[in-house]
Amino acid sequence: MKEEGKRSWKARIEYSLAFVWLTAMALGGFFLPGFLNTIPLLKIKLIEVSGTQTVSPDVISSACYQASKGSWLFLSSDRLLAKANNLAKNSIESVRIKKELSWDGAKIKVEVQERKPIASVVHDNTILLLDSAGEFFYNPAMEGTLPVVYTFSFDYVKKHFPNLKALIDYVKQMELKIKEIYVTDRSTVAYISSNKIVLPPISKLDSYMFDRIKKAYNKVEMNSAEIFIISGSMAIIKEGN
Repeated sequence: MKEEGKRSWKARIEYSLAFVWLTAMALGGFFLPGFLNTIPLLKIKLIEVSGTQTVSPDVISSACYQASKGSWLFLSSDRLLAKANNLAKNSIESVRIKKELSWDGAKIKVEVQERKPIASVVHDNTILLLDSAGEFFYNPAMEGTLPVVYTFSFDYVKKHFPNLKALIDYVKQMELKIKEIYVTDRSTVAYISSNKIVLPPISKLDSYMFDRIKKAYNKVEMNSAEIFIISGSMAIIKEGN
């Protein structure tokens, strides 16, 4: 009985110590940022932003303070990028941080790389931009003429993005211009210059199919045509009106 009582007493002591330790850690995590903000050496005194073109530097500065909680000790590129993209609707590709420390605080230099769109994608009433890495983002300040991709699903476009990008890149290499691409799960319809090309779904596009497009174009002499790529070895060309 005495042995059991001793074990019970030791267990209560261990549970109590564990509770005190967890409470101290929780309070320390809660009050630590505020405490560090009282130390001038650890504060952020100035933020310089470079590299922005369409995203306001104020957005990056605000993200910097959110990610750092006012102290440069908490600031990292990953945390800043996540906060910046949350404010800029995923328009930032990367950020680089340089910290210049002094006794009265740190100067933070942030170099920003914005995403560059290769196409705009339309689904229902939503328009998103698409960059060369297959990332969707929204930035109405982006200017320039881009191919417009109409789709039934953003997820479908993202899943098969490498094939879509390969199609866009191949047409550019041919020094032609893609105006619109209509993507369904049954076919891909591309309006290239003055011609309409009907292709298999983007999930089935490959380099051999792109070579067939080039060969079909070499045979087209009319100003307007419809080119139906039936398979990798057959294309039907119909003269336009």
